[in-house]
Amino acid sequence: MTQPTDEITYRLATTDDVDTLAQKRWQMETERHPDIQADYAAYLAAARQAIRPEIERGAHIAFLAEAEGEVVACAILIWWTMLPSLTELHRRRAYVSSVYCDPAWRRRGIARHLMEQLLAHAQEMGVQRLILWASDMGRPLYLDQGFEPSRALELNF
Repeated sequence: MTQPTDEITYRLATTDDVDTLAQKRWQMETERHPDIQADYAAYLAAARQAIRPEIERGAHIAFLAEAEGEVVACAILIWWTMLPSLTELHRRRAYVSSVYCDPAWRRRGIARHLMEQLLAHAQEMGVQRLILWASDMGRPLYLDQGFEPSRALELNF
């Protein structure tokens, strides 16, 4: 096995990257849930169908890290506009999704750099609140970047 180089480039994803984003999401999900058997082709088709129109309309903004000609990590900012409140007339929220780095490229600061780019982009867009659900592995990174536990309530149907 060859050792990965340290040359990493970062960029925003386009619709040309939909397949790659779907594959990275598959890798993340199968790593998180190794006991669940799922249909790879059906999953990729569903992920492509979900991701493409959202990237096209700008509601999903994906950040990519590339090395050796391949995407090795990603993070997605999913944003929406909220109704005004009495204290905030313009409210924008966002959710951080699909933060994933290939195992061979971990512990090099790639996810941290992607998150820094995502956070800067969210601030430039006027997002006032970011939400994410962290894995145990990712939790220290997010806490280090200022995320805090919230008082949210959830309901699953």
